[in-house]
Amino acid sequence: MVTTALIEIDFQHWIVALAHDRGVVDRAAFARARFRTEGAVVVCTRYVSTDPADPMRSDPSGHGASFHPRLAPDEGDLVLTKYERDVFTNPDLDTNLRLRGITDVVHTGIATEHGVALAAGSARALGYRVSVVADACAGTTAGSHRRALAALAEEGITVIRADACAGVHSST
Repeated sequence: MVTTALIEIDFQHWIVALAHDRGVVDRAAFARARFRTEGAVVVCTRYVSTDPADPMRSDPSGHGASFHPRLAPDEGDLVLTKYERDVFTNPDLDTNLRLRGITDVVHTGIATEHGVALAAGSARALGYRVSVVADACAGTTAGSHRRALAALAEEGITVIRADACAGVHSST
């Protein structure tokens, strides 16, 4: 039984443009491929604004809300929209993970200090075993990225690298 989910946070065009490290997309795609070969559930998440005066971020079918082509959802991936920074404010995420018997979650995404940190903290509070793939995440600055990773590690969240993520969370 698969017990791991890879939760990808906000790999959308406008958010990728904010990343301190544009190579994050390639490393996140690499991490996705590694976790997919282990049978992990892939969850693609995106932020959509509720402000109609912000069409780039509020139009769910527009370019701003669309996924980066390297990290577009594949058939069978779970796709969830959030309207706040923490994807766990969408109750469908926890429900879907529990229905699938997921016990371990691994995060990649942008921005480390916002959506990634909030999702990792919420997942831990909900009782999941949590990891963050450090080099498959990016902050708005290199410093904010490093500080967020350090804070996550202090909270007991495992911080790993993309090239070391195979077998991190095993299926049983």
